[in-house]
Amino acid sequence: MPSVVLDGLWECLCPSVPRNQLARYRLARTAWTVPHTRPSIERRSYARCVQGLPNARRQFISLYAFKPPVRCQGFYSTERRYNKLSYVRQDPTTQYLYEQLRQASRKADHQQVQRLVKTLVEGHRAKPNQRLYLALVLANADPDHGSPREVKALLQEMVDLDINPDAAILHAALKALSIHPNYLLRSDILEELHQRWFSLTTDGWHDVIIGLLRDRQLEVALSNLEILRNQGVPIASWLNDIIAYTLCDMGELDEALKLMRHRISTGEHKISAILWSHFLDAASRSFHHDATLFAWRLRVETGYLNPSSGMCINVLNTAARRRDPQLASEVFRVLDKRKHTFQLHHYEALLESWLASGDLKAAISVLCSMVSSGVQPPEASTRAIYIHLAAKYDRPAQALEILHSLRESDYRIPHAAINCIIEAYIHHNDLASAIETYQTLHSIIPSGPNTATFNALFRGCSYARRKDLAMFLASEMLALNVPPNALTYDRLILVCLNESLDMHEGFEDAWKYFVEMKSMGWWPRGGTLKALGIRGCMLAEKRVAELVDVQRGLAEKRMEYLMWMYWGQNRRETPDSPAESGSAHEHDVVEDYRRDGDESIVR
Repeated sequence: MPSVVLDGLWECLCPSVPRNQLARYRLARTAWTVPHTRPSIERRSYARCVQGLPNARRQFISLYAFKPPVRCQGFYSTERRYNKLSYVRQDPTTQYLYEQLRQASRKADHQQVQRLVKTLVEGHRAKPNQRLYLALVLANADPDHGSPREVKALLQEMVDLDINPDAAILHAALKALSIHPNYLLRSDILEELHQRWFSLTTDGWHDVIIGLLRDRQLEVALSNLEILRNQGVPIASWLNDIIAYTLCDMGELDEALKLMRHRISTGEHKISAILWSHFLDAASRSFHHDATLFAWRLRVETGYLNPSSGMCINVLNTAARRRDPQLASEVFRVLDKRKHTFQLHHYEALLESWLASGDLKAAISVLCSMVSSGVQPPEASTRAIYIHLAAKYDRPAQALEILHSLRESDYRIPHAAINCIIEAYIHHNDLASAIETYQTLHSIIPSGPNTATFNALFRGCSYARRKDLAMFLASEMLALNVPPNALTYDRLILVCLNESLDMHEGFEDAWKYFVEMKSMGWWPRGGTLKALGIRGCMLAEKRVAELVDVQRGLAEKRMEYLMWMYWGQNRRETPDSPAESGSAHEHDVVEDYRRDGDESIVR
């Protein structure tokens, strides 16, 4: 079938052919391969062509005859669009430049605004007007190139040129000052708005509050925020977020908690998870229990927030300080889900939280859980329990009953728990109850006592001056093959020195323990060394010179002072000159110590 080109001329020459029969022919639109370059037909030519034709002919001519074909139309429109852009770049119109200026000022593109204003003033001879100054003022919201000095200069320049700044320019200045705060200029602008009966828009209020936050005027900012709430002005979520971040960073967690509660109560549930995480982190680091509990209950327990392990530790410490064992248990639940390896400080915080709430059984159960988890609690981990038991006399007996009940429930009891009870009895000067606890220890801990158990008992023997009982316990220690440590020898020395029946015998036994201790590379504590030195000086033992050691023993001058004070029964005699006494020697010794700066010894 031959190709038929349907155009306006063909339709005019063959008006008798129905249009429904023309659809059978293929439309040879490939003939339009040349871009449409013919001049546009004036409206009178179009009217002259269609005059006297039926309505169907007019519609066909209007659709086809005076329009380029589809293929040429796309190419033509694209070429026109590109030509228009290139034309505008080469010789932009004033209206186009003002539109570009408006868009650049809305983006706070300071440099682009400066270039466009320069082009308008120099190239198009635009006179200074409010549109130019509005763009220049608004461009100072640029965080990198904006400046409050420039805003002030622009406003002053408008006054000098008799250009009255309208409400839009003043609001633009407030927006710029929200990025680059200046309290005095902001106050002047607000006063100008008030005098001219201009009301602040919602965006203007937001800009004022942001500027106050940047000035760290939290009280004024929160006061303005409360005014907006009372007036029913909707507060943007981003403004509430910025206020919350600022309050958390400045440690005002009470106000931050108040703000978050208000947002939740007003139905604002689309608060970012980042803000919730920051709020929980700040509250837990500051040990703010109410804010921590609020965020934890609302976000963590509901599964919307998965806090980090460090944040969980802070929450755990907060719970321990504020006596909230339930919150501490929830933290353990979260950490256990992620297969976290619990360490000593985790259990200690949980123990302290239960103990602070008064639940002694739960606190002791934490010690048993530590043993089951492979973490052996040291004596230092039981100091909180010891303080609790030492507060009242009947509490050690209650703790012992709890240990028996836990043992019946197949709990593994650590040595630190039973040793803590023995220490509490000794604190109450009840050595007999401490010995009874020691005798029942095998029923609670099948492996028997350890070194710390005997050290606690030796301390009680020293307080009670029971050397005979201490020697019995020492033989028990040897029989059970319990290895001693430096503290064991230290307390045995004190037990021997506190023997009041025979000072010579006590000193000899104490000195034997000291020699044995020294042979193992250990030295007594400072107080024990002083007590041993004083006893030796009182008995005029020249062996006390062995107590002098630069690193671990007594200082040489300190020993000289002890010898001067306690040698023999006369406090003024020394081993080198036993007959020398009186104020001369005393004056020399005191002057030596004062010259060395050791006034505490002289006193």
